[in-house]
Amino acid sequence: MKYQVNLIIFDFDGVIINSGQDIASAVQYVLRRFKQPVLTHKEIISHVGHGMEYLIRHCFSGCDDDTIEQVIPIYRKRYLENAVVETRLYEHVEATLKQIQSGQNLKTALVTNKPEDLTRKILELLSINPYFDMVVGPESVKKMKPDPEGILQVLEYFKLPARQTIMVGDSHVDVEAGKNAGTLTCGVTYGLGNKEELIKSSPDILINDLAELLEYIL
Repeated sequence: MKYQVNLIIFDFDGVIINSGQDIASAVQYVLRRFKQPVLTHKEIISHVGHGMEYLIRHCFSGCDDDTIEQVIPIYRKRYLENAVVETRLYEHVEATLKQIQSGQNLKTALVTNKPEDLTRKILELLSINPYFDMVVGPESVKKMKPDPEGILQVLEYFKLPARQTIMVGDSHVDVEAGKNAGTLTCGVTYGLGNKEELIKSSPDILINDLAELLEYIL
């Protein structure tokens, strides 16, 4: 089935970039520094997708608010300095973005729970900044996904209706945000999010490779 789409909104981690190893390494660094039990890569990644504070709170479970407040800026600095050590684009992402960019009147945006300075640095280092017309991170909203605020901001900016927009994510959080905003939704199964929860959230489209998205929109 083909959908009439004029705007594609992507999540970042787990959709465009495979950033799990660098995130996990930065979390493990601060866990060691604060003499906390060092979690595995898998345990850390299970907390990704809800924003930095959520990630740190769940990896430092049992720690008080004062400790969390100390950890977050140290984690942020460590990750910012090492954001593209192992991080890479997922397969076929750049080719897909190029083809989308060649489509007439097709806009693209990122709505992510990742801080905007980190997002923009990674976009630049991976040379994919030109493929996105807009970036919305947690600094630009009062409520992060699954709240629809970021998506609604993008819709307002481009003056496009939700029914002509698709939200692409690897997590039930992204699908819920899209549904809350009234957009079409697409889940990708290759990312960092929990696959079972993603499927249970019932996206309109479910794909195993970003290139498959083109079959539905072009």
